[in-house]
Amino acid sequence: MQQTQTFKSVLAAISCVALSVLTLPAVAFAQAGQGTPGKAAPQQSTTQRLTLGLGKSAIVDLPVEARDVVVSDPTVADAVMRTSRRGFLLGTKIGETNVFFLDAQGRQILALEIRVARDTSELNALIQRLVPEARVVVDSVNDSIILTGDVPNGLTADQVLRISGQYAGGADKVLNMMNVLSGDQVMLRVRIVEMQRSVIKQLGMNLSSSNILNQLLPEDWGIKFATANGFSVNGAFLGGTTLDSTWAKNFIRPISNTFLSGTSELLDPTIGAGAGGYSRTIDPATGIVTTTYGPGELVTGQRADSNIQALERVGLARTLAEPNLTATSGEPAKFLAGGEFPVPTAQEGNRVSVSFKPFGVGLGFTPIILSADRISLKISTEVSEISTAASFRQADTLIRDAAGNVTDTIRGLSIPGVSVRRAENTMELPSGRSMVMAGLIQQATRQSIEGVPGLKDLPILGNLFRSRDFQTNETELVIIVTPYIVKSTTMDELQTPGDGYAPASDSAALLLGRMNRMVKPDSKGLPKGRYRAPIGHIVN
Repeated sequence: MQQTQTFKSVLAAISCVALSVLTLPAVAFAQAGQGTPGKAAPQQSTTQRLTLGLGKSAIVDLPVEARDVVVSDPTVADAVMRTSRRGFLLGTKIGETNVFFLDAQGRQILALEIRVARDTSELNALIQRLVPEARVVVDSVNDSIILTGDVPNGLTADQVLRISGQYAGGADKVLNMMNVLSGDQVMLRVRIVEMQRSVIKQLGMNLSSSNILNQLLPEDWGIKFATANGFSVNGAFLGGTTLDSTWAKNFIRPISNTFLSGTSELLDPTIGAGAGGYSRTIDPATGIVTTTYGPGELVTGQRADSNIQALERVGLARTLAEPNLTATSGEPAKFLAGGEFPVPTAQEGNRVSVSFKPFGVGLGFTPIILSADRISLKISTEVSEISTAASFRQADTLIRDAAGNVTDTIRGLSIPGVSVRRAENTMELPSGRSMVMAGLIQQATRQSIEGVPGLKDLPILGNLFRSRDFQTNETELVIIVTPYIVKSTTMDELQTPGDGYAPASDSAALLLGRMNRMVKPDSKGLPKGRYRAPIGHIVN
């Protein structure tokens, strides 16, 4: 096939790999394998622009014979003269370069500014075939793809982006400038309900004995009842009732009761006097403390102690969280109601850096509207709280002097743990319909028996020599999600928790103990509207 070219016309042909058409005076381009274009009289050279696809080629026919061809950057494009009037151009790397054709006298016949970029014609055809409702224009800049045009909804935009990402070799090489005609938004309502039930039962007896040497016995000895923190679970004392009894041998009571809280005083063996009590005086002038002991004798003997401890605790906890969050179709959104606690980290040079970890009620999701009544959701929800069960405490550091004596103690850092209930999922469901995203039923039971080997296994009497610890925990967790396709509205259609609240007057607060004013709807100077429970902070 041949086509004649005049001075001001252009013979344009696309290469065998679909090149763009270029208009040049007295120059013709042809597809590989086509006939020779017509010739025109030689004219003054002008610079022309040519875009080549990466790995694509073009044929250049010159009006006069060329003796030489110069390429400014041979790594971007390659030029080969097949004959004295026909050249072959090949795009080898993304970028820009210049090509000059010279005649036998060194005069410039043709100057080309060549840009080598991705060939987007194939991607354009692929998008039109797979997503016909998209009105998208594909362009390329260097190694990236630019998408412009209109798409009907977020789902169509996501499909075009995924196709383009596969073609370009990664989503980071695609620049999305598409306009989504449907600007609908999605509000996600999440309801997290957790019930926890715990039962703790503990019963036991502890026996102990000790030898007494040169010691006084307090006056309030014998059998006594007391309330004490005898039990602990996960390091926390729970309380309980303790029955203590003491049996002592070869003891005498002091003549004067000078001991407090049942403590006893070890006598100085050099005194040799009685153990009937003591008194202390301080000389105001010198500050010397003088101790005077009463009559009596030193006491030596044996002491046996026993205590019975019992505890029963039943707990019930309910956790309810209902975070709501709105996002545009195709865009992510996050929500956190809680706080952050510091976590120290050791660094070089005895330095400590502090980072903060979030806790509380968190929600993150990315909605995509598939149709007028169907939504695709990628959800991540979490309820976390600070817990001592998984806490970590660094050991204390002792400061010693040259003799090895402890002079000071540096307390170790204590880092709390976090109890977390987290769920991540991807689902599709209609607008306004609910689905259980996650659920958990957990039951944990722990029992332990401690006692004197052999004696604790005796029938009936073995209860005197053993202690029993029983704990059970039951947890049930449900996470329900409900998406809605929503649109904006006016402020008059919305309510806030503070609507309808009016603080009480000073007289009503002092005399009647009220925290809010009792009003009628539309009263003069007071908030209008009707209160609708349970929204708001109204106290009757």
